[in-house]
Amino acid sequence: MTSVLVVDADPDYRLLVRLGLEGAKGFAPVREAADTAQAVEIAADSPPDVVLLEVSLPGAFEAVSRLGSARVVLVSSRPPEELATVAAAAGAIGYLGKDLAPTDLAAAITDVTRLVDRLEAVLAKASGHLPADLRSAREARELVRTTLDGWTDGDRIDDIVLCVSELVTNAVVHASSSPRILVHVRPAVIHVEVSDTSDVMPTPRVAELNDTSGRGMSILTGFSDRWGSLRRSGGGKTVWFDVDRTAGSSS
Repeated sequence: MTSVLVVDADPDYRLLVRLGLEGAKGFAPVREAADTAQAVEIAADSPPDVVLLEVSLPGAFEAVSRLGSARVVLVSSRPPEELATVAAAAGAIGYLGKDLAPTDLAAAITDVTRLVDRLEAVLAKASGHLPADLRSAREARELVRTTLDGWTDGDRIDDIVLCVSELVTNAVVHASSSPRILVHVRPAVIHVEVSDTSDVMPTPRVAELNDTSGRGMSILTGFSDRWGSLRRSGGGKTVWFDVDRTAGSSS
């Protein structure tokens, strides 16, 4: 069953989507969010398969990379040719016009996701729970290298390994947590998440020359193309980052 999350400030549009997919073969009951922050929380707690995201919402572009492994489809009243450009720039898998009849939604979503299924059939994804032990950083590095072998160049893999090592170490040392890691190879980016049980959010700070800690967020800033963090609705947090697969690509 395909689970769909519709993200739109307009309750009438959310209702149309819900009614359009209600009873549609292969679709689970639709979930709703009125803004991107709520959508990110829902996706962190129970990831949907597809997110219908209104492109004009504040933070819509930034939210795309924070929705985990969900496939994001932009929705808007903009002209199709403009939407195509916006979707590509945002890292969404496609777009739908808001003038689409509710009864046609299921078929349209299926068409978009089937196309991406063909394109992403060989892309890689890996995840795992690691013990609350400093040796978990080494295990995380091995998982990253094994997963990304052949998917991007060695320099980018080195950057990702460095970032993952820092995040896993932080989760073990500062959160006393058994971290969970997710590595997702997308068409344009490598998306990585590290989750732990601490509610304390990361805050970048300038580490002194002789400091042995405090460099994690600075390393993320320097070696990833974008990063962020979010609170998990059940407690704890997820820190995520993206590294473009090739020079000049963007999510």
